[in-house]
Amino acid sequence: MEDNKDKKVINTLSLGHFITDTYSGFLNPIMPFIAAKIGITMAVATVLISISNLTSSLSQPFFGYIADKWQRRFFIFWGMLMASIFLSFLGLANNIYALVICLLLGHMGVAFFHPQATSIVFNYSKQSENSKDMSIFIAMGTFGFSLGPAISSGITEIWGLDKLPFACFVGIIMAYITLKTVPRLNTLHIEKPKVSIITAIKEIFKNKPVSILVGASIVKAFVVSSFPIILPFYWKSMGYNVSKIGIILLLFMLSGALGVVTSPLLEKRVGIKNVFYISLITVAPLGIIFYLNNGMGIIGLLSFILIAYFSLLASPVNMALAQKLMPEFKSMISGFIGGFSWGVIGILLPLISLLAEKFGFMNILLIMTFVP
Repeated sequence: MEDNKDKKVINTLSLGHFITDTYSGFLNPIMPFIAAKIGITMAVATVLISISNLTSSLSQPFFGYIADKWQRRFFIFWGMLMASIFLSFLGLANNIYALVICLLLGHMGVAFFHPQATSIVFNYSKQSENSKDMSIFIAMGTFGFSLGPAISSGITEIWGLDKLPFACFVGIIMAYITLKTVPRLNTLHIEKPKVSIITAIKEIFKNKPVSILVGASIVKAFVVSSFPIILPFYWKSMGYNVSKIGIILLLFMLSGALGVVTSPLLEKRVGIKNVFYISLITVAPLGIIFYLNNGMGIIGLLSFILIAYFSLLASPVNMALAQKLMPEFKSMISGFIGGFSWGVIGILLPLISLLAEKFGFMNILLIMTFVP
């Protein structure tokens, strides 16, 4: 009976991850159209995206530390509410100030949710099933993020940007379900950090395997986060409509989710190290194919989609292994691997977009695929 309760908690949080990340995927396909509506350039738009991503990503280790200390459900519930409400209300933004408020508060909600939810999934998972449960949890978030562009672009195409706020009700309902399903965390005997946040950060990065795992996450995030932000502007300039862009991004992230799901199976066959090697090395050849086909056509788009598969292939192994190495900092490590690594890339996005405008989208994206 206890196993069934544990599975129910894991499944509820995985579904909550799906819903929360659906909202975080809303922005990319509709940003060029919001930018046109309020009269801002691509460079300004990418700066705003970067700021909101930084707010979400770089704050996750901090929220993870607090979550490890407090052991409360606060961050899960309020994270879902903020993400669903403010990221849905992007459609009503009529000026840059409203856009910034929605972006910052919406992505702050995303930052609230992830570290603590990931830690709870680990705590309720059997040791023998850590990688499997983590792969399902991460995959559900990736599936949600992949559906987000299709949903936001579909609503925009059919009903208009001003109807996007109606999408928030799903997240509000899911937040209530989560509150009713996930028990109070003080009933668990969870090891808590006994040091300050500065000392905790030092200890995490003194651990060589953990620091390598964080580094691998940064490298993968460099590709997976940059491509979906830059390419919608390129495809819009080539005449693609919002629905077509949304579908392409959907396939990209669905492919990434498939990589996450198949990771534990591949790990059993070839081992953890080889999963990492396969994940990192295959991106460059696919980038060359993408470049030679000018990012278009069946072969070009197929190579683009496979880039997501291989980039995210090692994600669950990465997360579960790092949490096992330092169990007292589970939420905080989740914040570094699942958040901070993406935030570091957010700092580079304005520079990448400026280089793309000056030297060409395809040239810059090709160079980026060699980083892994």
